[in-house]
Amino acid sequence: MNLLGSYIMKKLKFNTFVLALFLAVSFSAKAIPTPEAVEPQYDDDGNPMYYVAYGKGDRIDPATEKPLNLIQIYCQDKAVDFVSEEELEKCRADESLVEMKYGWMDFATYKGWRAYHAECHVCHGPDAMGSTYAPSLMESVQNGMDWDAFFDVIINGRGVAEGAQKGNVMPAFGENSNVAPHIEDMYRYVKARADGKIRRGVRLPKLPKFKDE
Repeated sequence: MNLLGSYIMKKLKFNTFVLALFLAVSFSAKAIPTPEAVEPQYDDDGNPMYYVAYGKGDRIDPATEKPLNLIQIYCQDKAVDFVSEEELEKCRADESLVEMKYGWMDFATYKGWRAYHAECHVCHGPDAMGSTYAPSLMESVQNGMDWDAFFDVIINGRGVAEGAQKGNVMPAFGENSNVAPHIEDMYRYVKARADGKIRRGVRLPKLPKFKDE
């Protein structure tokens, strides 16, 4: 075999090896398939609602060998964001008090997470937890802000006369094309945070995009 033929054979063997390695890594990075897509959810009263599917099986983190779809951590049966420092210390000392929840949110809630962090987090803080400029939307929903009130304040804003603090008024976003079309999905995301379904700091694992038949 001449030098050219020898080079071609070595190249083919190397490419075959790379392809086999790529396929092995690809298959090992998948465990249980992601559940199927679901359409945007509404509760019995027609209000926007999130959907969560639980189960391990998303891509595996090579550093920890654990699934990457860790969506919430519970400490003594409470979402970790809502426990006291004393309760947290107990969970740090006793792993039996800790529960790791793996799962995926529906695509509509994922869009709400993405839209919120594109437009709202500058004032209302990452993960809807509030800041010195604006209140925690997560706590507002926990304290009784329903869908109608959520929609109204985003569309029309809130001035001092409506209860906003002087200097920290809420502008109206009804004509903002980056906000108004996504209010339902934002509410789904904030509601899921308020209900303790999504931990802070998570890059939200999502179900596939729902397509109408």
